[in-house]
Amino acid sequence: MRIDHPVEPQDLQSNMLSFLKSAYINYDLQKDPWVLGLLQQRQQGYDVTKKIHKVFVGGKTYCRDQLRSLALKAEAMSQELGMSIMDWYLRGCITQFSKMVHMSDSQLLDLSADEKRHILKILGTLPSIELNSHSIPTISLDHMSQKLQLLINFLVAEAKDDPEFTCLVFVEQRVWVACIAEVLAIHPETKDLLRVGTFVGESENSKRKANIATIAEPRNQQATLDNFRAGTLNLILATSVLEEGIDVSSCHLVVCFESPKNLKSFVQRRGRARKEESKYVIFVPQAGRGRDPESWQLLEEGMKAAYLDDMRQVKLATEKEQQSETGHRHFEVKSTG
Repeated sequence: MRIDHPVEPQDLQSNMLSFLKSAYINYDLQKDPWVLGLLQQRQQGYDVTKKIHKVFVGGKTYCRDQLRSLALKAEAMSQELGMSIMDWYLRGCITQFSKMVHMSDSQLLDLSADEKRHILKILGTLPSIELNSHSIPTISLDHMSQKLQLLINFLVAEAKDDPEFTCLVFVEQRVWVACIAEVLAIHPETKDLLRVGTFVGESENSKRKANIATIAEPRNQQATLDNFRAGTLNLILATSVLEEGIDVSSCHLVVCFESPKNLKSFVQRRGRARKEESKYVIFVPQAGRGRDPESWQLLEEGMKAAYLDDMRQVKLATEKEQQSETGHRHFEVKSTG
């Protein structure tokens, strides 16, 4: 099945996102702690001319990269999930970052103490941000994307019609998993109907220092799969990590919140819906972005045809090799008889 969804207008932005993008675009490199450190080294007689030149040409510093990453993730989330969800995500990331700075959390070792304070000072200028508050505000459902609302409507309709409802929803980004899980946990139509767990596997971020944009990512819970098998949970929000290699119980419904990236993902995700009369649903943007499920099916049929043809050729070759040779011809070496 396919669910067509409208693409959110790109000109819709919250004040918080606008201020964040402005802070990144108009970032003052001369106030950056890393640059100030280089300038101080130069005054002390060290040759750091190349490093200073590289910074001002490329405009890259640890602090500015943090702001860029946060702005890009927030903008993508605004398009995918809606402005209210994005605002909640930003507030959550900044609140958590503020806690980590005050607690001197070692997860942010890529940043010096001066760099952490510098970023925090910039983030504190964003609208609706209170750095002294360590409680994450409740998510608002007022300005969700139409795509997210379509997902909620579909899940509610399916769960109400099936008392044994079990569902696996594939979501592209880890932070989106966290946000959708939060929405489903408080939404009046889903909070008492859906029992939601998340599974995002191991991220590369776990092997390197955390950054502000990924603070809100959910942490993997192995208990999620056990609870799903036991029926304690009836819906898992997951990234592509659950496509293969992990034992997941068969379910009635598999939903791709974004179109699969390739044929392999298309086939593997569908294979998770193995129960009788199960459904495989793909969200497709109306603006012609992404790939239609029908095209994946045509590719799969072509792949099957090529595979079967190869098998036929192998079978014919094997049969020829097994045929007994007949006749009286033989090879003779005259010198030896």
